[in-house]
Amino acid sequence: MEQVAVFLDFENIVISAEEAYGRCDVERLIQVAEKFGRCVVKKAYGDWTRFSRYRQELLEQAIDLTQLFRYGNYTKKNSADIVMAVDVIEAALTNPGLTTFVLVTGDSDFTAVARRLRGYGRKVVGVGLRDATSDLLVRACGEFVIYDDLMEREERSTGFQLDNARQVVLTALQFLSRRLPTGRVPLASLQAEIESRQPGFQASDLGFPSLQHFLSAQNEVVLYPQTDGGAQVSFRSTYVARAEVDQTLQYRTALNTAGYGLVDPEIRQDVLQSLFKLLDSEPATYTLDEATRRLKEQYDGANLLRNREDIQEVARLIKQAGVLAHQPESWELDSLTPLPDLSQRCFVRRCESVYVTALVQRNLEIDDEVLARLLYGRSDAQEEVKALRELAGQTQNELDSRSGLENGHKLPTHLAQNKDARIALQDLVNWRLDEAPTLEEAVRQNSEGLEIRTADFEQARVHFMKAAKMMYLLLLEKQPGASMMDMEWYLASYCAATAGAHFSRHNYQRATLYYQAFFAIVKETEPVWDRVRKLVPPMLSFYFTIAPNEYSDLLKVPPGRTHPARLCVLLHNHRNENVRRRWLELAQEIVRINPALLRGIIQRLALLEDEDQLAGSEETRNILTRLLSGEDVRAKLMLPQTPEDAETGGEEA
Repeated sequence: MEQVAVFLDFENIVISAEEAYGRCDVERLIQVAEKFGRCVVKKAYGDWTRFSRYRQELLEQAIDLTQLFRYGNYTKKNSADIVMAVDVIEAALTNPGLTTFVLVTGDSDFTAVARRLRGYGRKVVGVGLRDATSDLLVRACGEFVIYDDLMEREERSTGFQLDNARQVVLTALQFLSRRLPTGRVPLASLQAEIESRQPGFQASDLGFPSLQHFLSAQNEVVLYPQTDGGAQVSFRSTYVARAEVDQTLQYRTALNTAGYGLVDPEIRQDVLQSLFKLLDSEPATYTLDEATRRLKEQYDGANLLRNREDIQEVARLIKQAGVLAHQPESWELDSLTPLPDLSQRCFVRRCESVYVTALVQRNLEIDDEVLARLLYGRSDAQEEVKALRELAGQTQNELDSRSGLENGHKLPTHLAQNKDARIALQDLVNWRLDEAPTLEEAVRQNSEGLEIRTADFEQARVHFMKAAKMMYLLLLEKQPGASMMDMEWYLASYCAATAGAHFSRHNYQRATLYYQAFFAIVKETEPVWDRVRKLVPPMLSFYFTIAPNEYSDLLKVPPGRTHPARLCVLLHNHRNENVRRRWLELAQEIVRINPALLRGIIQRLALLEDEDQLAGSEETRNILTRLLSGEDVRAKLMLPQTPEDAETGGEEA
């Protein structure tokens, strides 16, 4: 097997990834490298006093951390580049067994390193962000992987696409395993059979680096270690019957579409019990992210094998379980407190009932025996399933109260009663379809919209609206598999594309309305958030850019590549006071529509102030904090009054 060395220019990649997607996915970067062979060298370079939030994740991936210290307020720009370049060349010269070098960076300074490695006969793979990577580096590498494509591919991998892929893989495995005494099928044979059934099948199109990674994510199969004859795969003993695979497949697909991955029942219940103990013993102390990190530390300290992904997957159930005394405005910023007098047993069951609620929301009939096998790995757990169904029924009644009649059409009340979302809902109701709605066609329309949304706003918005309208009609018909969350996802994407279309035509008034509709739909406490969170930073940046554009005083930075926190610093210090006023007005609207978004910007400004010493970040953070608290900061800054303000004495409307 090929030996791979991975070198991460961490500061270069993490800043760009965070500004584009909120966080750098370290595991996904390593998965890219593992696609080319066995990673025997993994090193990352950075000032870990600045990136301490990633240290645990990096260590879990067995990455060696090279510390590059900051001297005062000054850091030599090329310090990381020089150290990393020296280590790369040294590894190539001293370890001839390394056949592939993966350089995670977008810096052109590594162009010469890549060329030298290729001169040594080594394969060079680069990984970087589309808008933060030098063309020189791309051309110098033998292969270049765009980080953005990895994230977008994951977004496009819907439950239906995964369902189809699983059907192909399981059918191929069943066909081959019957012909072998042990039931174990060589991985190479399985791959050939899959390709014969579906030419062009690529696990990477589903968000997995390889077929092996895709198989590892399927609970029905087990992979056996690499041998002289190659890896092997077979059905697990509990899933030998193909009928059982088929029965659970619909449920598993629905849960995947809803954003819930299944975790081993013993691990799931242990994590839920541990989460309850942590939150109950220290209420109002941890955010959800902090609780999962703390739990991981406890498991590591006790030498218990619990991977971070499983803990995060289980913790996600808390969001929709109704187990908290106060529902947070932001899962990333607000601390959690369990309901008073809630027992550990009730906490666990309410969280597990979220699985059943997700199935009921998709109008699926519940078979207690099949669901017992899926959730608990045994058919005699039907009493537990019945208890979950009862809790799910109570939750569904509460959710049903959020749907009402608006002009004779059934729409989610939490959106229908929101004046900022109504413009999108009106478009939804008035849109006329030329074809019959189906789940498959809705998924296809959405996928086509995602494929072209950055290149053709106008056409993308048509695809998204068709997808939303189809899902809306299917919901009215109670079509099995139809999802309110998917409809809101498609509608949010429609708002984003429509806002972009108006922005590009300089129709900033209409663009503002659709930006605000987008922000009204994508609240962090709604299930749709996980589908669209990567869109939020660029949407905020373009939204704030309306302020200078309305006064034909364009910024010198591209909004699509600039984090909204940095953009706010520029606008707060803008030379044109009218631009500053307009920016504050737009920010005030965010406070009204979705204040958690502004809180996230304030948190990011604190990070820029502390770690990057960005000039003006403290002043900008202070003014936005005051704005968030309800102060009339325009008056205190003595900004010029608009004619409307003059008529009302300068008071806010």
